[in-house]
Amino acid sequence: MKKTLLLALAAVATVFASCSSDILNDNDKPNNGDGKPMTLVANVEQTDTRATFDASATFGTWSFAFTDNDQVSVGNNTIDNYYTFTKSGENFSSADAKVTVSNANWYAYYPGTEINLTNQEGTEASAAKFYALAGATTTATTGAEGLTINMKAQAAVLRIVKVDNFGPCDIYLKTADGKYVSGLKAKKNEAGYDVVKSDIKVSVLSKENTDKAGIYYAIVPAGVKVSIYNKDDADCINTTKNAGLTAGKYYTVTSGPTTGTETAKLANGTTEKVSWVQLWIGGPRFATKNVAGQMNWTEAAKTGRDYVWGSNWRTPTKDEMDFVDKDGYTTKAANVEVDNVIENNEVTDFKYIGVQPGYNKNTMFLPSTEPKTQGGVYWSSTDAGNGKGYTLSMIVHNETNHWHYFNEFSKDNKHAVRPILAKNTVLWSERNVSK
Repeated sequence: MKKTLLLALAAVATVFASCSSDILNDNDKPNNGDGKPMTLVANVEQTDTRATFDASATFGTWSFAFTDNDQVSVGNNTIDNYYTFTKSGENFSSADAKVTVSNANWYAYYPGTEINLTNQEGTEASAAKFYALAGATTTATTGAEGLTINMKAQAAVLRIVKVDNFGPCDIYLKTADGKYVSGLKAKKNEAGYDVVKSDIKVSVLSKENTDKAGIYYAIVPAGVKVSIYNKDDADCINTTKNAGLTAGKYYTVTSGPTTGTETAKLANGTTEKVSWVQLWIGGPRFATKNVAGQMNWTEAAKTGRDYVWGSNWRTPTKDEMDFVDKDGYTTKAANVEVDNVIENNEVTDFKYIGVQPGYNKNTMFLPSTEPKTQGGVYWSSTDAGNGKGYTLSMIVHNETNHWHYFNEFSKDNKHAVRPILAKNTVLWSERNVSK
């Protein structure tokens, strides 16, 4: 359910001396003539923290609450300027704001009347500082008896997942007319914002290619059709419907594809398109099938053109096979969930399911290599020393009790191999699959 922000602004002022104008002149003393500031008592209906959401969901409601030093711009339909009210404790106050003599329509905007959305920091806290809100009084008033303004979200939040440590994360938005989104500007005497556009490329979030994989946040316009791009990639990440994104909601996008296909050169000289899947942020891109048969560690550890599937693939290192938690016997819950596929009372597959934002629809199956013992052994390319190599091993005792751990086996042993892509990054235009 979408939550609505309620900002109750109660303006406290004494009776004015009569004047010839409905509005006090800017040269007059503020408000009641004795220098007392106009005070606005803000009651926010939501009691959430500054910016929160359900981190397990692909999209949902972004929640917001005002904090100290937040500023709200307030104006009315009889003046051209805006008053700035700053929050301290429960109150917003301004030494310059003036009530009107006759009734007026009042409008409020957060964080201001002009919002620059370019090159945002990407943190949850910084997103809260740009989260556009606007509202208006329901009836005309002087403000002497208090202002009550329901402020509603005017923007959406992109939760941007940088999928690897090497690829670009330079996110920019284009409107339907091919312009670049650069900001928001308050509509005069309306409770809303217009999109500010640029003829030259500007980004809402930009991170270096060498920045670590992770999650970033950017405020973007709501209610207008936009296309989302990453750097100069030929393909866009996504395009909204004509109605655009819903204000007050957050949406997850990934800087690159998390599924795709790549060519494998098989031992018989033929080639095959093999699908791949990434299961967690910064993780390797696993093939969705094993190399045919089994091989010893020396063969599994080859790279480049000597690799069994050619230079597009390789065997993952022990660290890249990051399924195992630190206790050594369970899967790493921060990366994946695991489910066993059981047929005829035997485990035929280990089903790995992504759990992180942007990955919770991704799955991979590792076939059991030892059905009679209900387990599996897969080579890594990491040398364990003393003529041994590391493996990822699985044992299932029953449907709910399974061990996942690293083991050491003689390099002469033959075990299964599940390759990963040799590429460090994959662009949207390189994924070879439809969106």
